[in-house]
Amino acid sequence: MRTLKIKELTLDELELLEQDLHENGEKSDYGFYMQLVIVYETMYKKLKSLARNSGPEHDYALQYTKKLLVSHLIKFGTYIKMNHFKDDGDAVESLIKAINLEKKLPVAYYRLGFLAYKHGKYGSAIRYFQQSLDKHLLGDPNYALNQQQEFHAHMYLANSALYVASQTYETMGKLPYSPSEQLPNLELSPLFETLSSNEKYLHNHAFYKITKNNTETCSKEACEALYENSEPNELVLYLNDRENILLFNGEEVIITPTQANMIRHFLLSSSKENPCTRMTMRDFYGRTGTDGEVKKNTFIKSIERLRVTLRSIDIPEIIDVTQYRGETAYYFNESVPFTVLFRVDDAIGDDYVSG
Repeated sequence: MRTLKIKELTLDELELLEQDLHENGEKSDYGFYMQLVIVYETMYKKLKSLARNSGPEHDYALQYTKKLLVSHLIKFGTYIKMNHFKDDGDAVESLIKAINLEKKLPVAYYRLGFLAYKHGKYGSAIRYFQQSLDKHLLGDPNYALNQQQEFHAHMYLANSALYVASQTYETMGKLPYSPSEQLPNLELSPLFETLSSNEKYLHNHAFYKITKNNTETCSKEACEALYENSEPNELVLYLNDRENILLFNGEEVIITPTQANMIRHFLLSSSKENPCTRMTMRDFYGRTGTDGEVKKNTFIKSIERLRVTLRSIDIPEIIDVTQYRGETAYYFNESVPFTVLFRVDDAIGDDYVSG
């Protein structure tokens, strides 16, 4: 559906389109995420106008739609272009849109700081990391930083400031009207030693590596080595800088962001005693049904699509079905060992790390 057509739909038509998008699954060109963001943006604008002109009866729908829009901008903004790879420009634009809607988003500022740092924009990185820490101190649990992210934010903030300082000193030394002998006798080697030490730490703790009984941090190179040398019958889920990959016995498949998040959730947060229902996995979907939760049909269809993906590389049946509090529920049956790899700055992944 063209963007113009989406923006011309009524609220009822937009809700039907949203439901259809979730029930029919993500498209291979990732246009799914772009369409969902446009749907929520259009809903939000229409509801905002109604709330302004018709009174408070639209306030709940407005705030709920805003929550959905912010969530998708943060979690899936990287994928809104029609390609298979993440794009930093799209991520920045999406994160800024989210912040314009909701200011208390520590992890969004953190992600913006990381992207600025990655591209050598240290002045912007300082601003974003400081805002991330400031918002984190407000105590709002939504999109808060975990302990590792909070520590990394301080490290990145310090390094950004050191880079700015070193660049300033270098510029001062080149000024034609300020001879070097007029400058204070500055010893810069300790500064560069600190930079190097901090960079090494951040490099070696850039990713989480999580197995059944252990959570640790490691470098990207360590992730690549583990991925290339995985054990027989070991399931590896690797959410790297460009794509999400599932590996099993030398066979791999690139999976969509939603499926990657679902598999991670099954592996790290489900069990026979604590299975996943449409309520516990509601954050991976959109607007809720008439009972206040994800529609049963949407949830069941998404699990079946996930199973088809797993079978495509001969992964055994690792997701079992059960009944839990009157609901169809699913859980990881622990039939294979696993390793999950994802960046420390992952906007969703911090839910699976204590602290």
